[in-house]
Amino acid sequence: MVESYPKVSFLIPVLNEEKTLAQSLDSLLAVEYPAEKMEILLAIGKCNDNTRVIAEEYAKKYPNIRILENPTGNTSIGRNICIKQSTGEMLMNYSGHVVTEKNLLKELALRLQSLPADVVAVGCSNLSPGKQNFVGEVSGAAFLSFMGGRSFFSQNAVFPEEKYTDHLSFSCYRKEAVEKVGGFDPVFWCGQDYELDIRLRKVGYKILYTPKTKVYHFKRDSIRSLWRQMYRYGIARAKMVKKHPDTLKFFHLLGPGFILGGILVVLLTVLGLLPLWVIPCLVVAYILMSLVSTLQITRKPSVVVSSILFYLLIHIGYGAGFLRGVMYSKL
Repeated sequence: MVESYPKVSFLIPVLNEEKTLAQSLDSLLAVEYPAEKMEILLAIGKCNDNTRVIAEEYAKKYPNIRILENPTGNTSIGRNICIKQSTGEMLMNYSGHVVTEKNLLKELALRLQSLPADVVAVGCSNLSPGKQNFVGEVSGAAFLSFMGGRSFFSQNAVFPEEKYTDHLSFSCYRKEAVEKVGGFDPVFWCGQDYELDIRLRKVGYKILYTPKTKVYHFKRDSIRSLWRQMYRYGIARAKMVKKHPDTLKFFHLLGPGFILGGILVVLLTVLGLLPLWVIPCLVVAYILMSLVSTLQITRKPSVVVSSILFYLLIHIGYGAGFLRGVMYSKL
């Protein structure tokens, strides 16, 4: 019975998504769920590509797709705009550069509906899609490895069975609970979903992971955009630690520690307090760890070798952003 299906509102802030938006919307339209029980809300920023044209074409053709204005381009504000305009009792945190499996809502929304009220969300893994350019392919492999944070950050993890976790990037939420804690904090241009989950867990809610469905997240397709992403992630993590000091974990400090430790080693070597062989040994160790990490994900030679530089970019970008956030960012 269609009446038994909860209505789900997709929260999708978009900005310059012309390369992936059509694929993302096509995958949502193919989801095995009653169309009248789905609404796709696109909060569009000031784009300088064809994103708006693509969105308008889909909105004209499909009545469950609505366009909302988000002149700030702020992702958190865009999600809150979607929440205010939503008519569903459940909210699906989503993106314009993601494609999904057809059973997404059957495994997330219907599963959430069957659970006790203290379970606020059900989410799934996000993997890399099969076809990306080389930068996206290498960064996708890097993020799935232990050097890329898979062992530390649950949003990058894949678990064999259902389990409660601290955060998932793509989750279906109970709308009432999200509104109760105030929605997304606009201070966080990125990382706002993680920060929301912190507040939800602090008031006693649980977040459930399911392995029964997945989404596929297109990674950044240029070195510049990947660097910017990691730098902003570092700033967001520093802001998060300032707002929620109790959430600080040792692995949050690995990026800034990598930078400060490297500077310290060089300085001590220049001063003659460390032997000259220490630096090359550390470099070789980093290279070997990078190769082993990526080989656990793929055996493609070009990806394995290139991943060394990508790990370096990820670690320095995140670390630099964290240090900047600690010193300058205000809440």
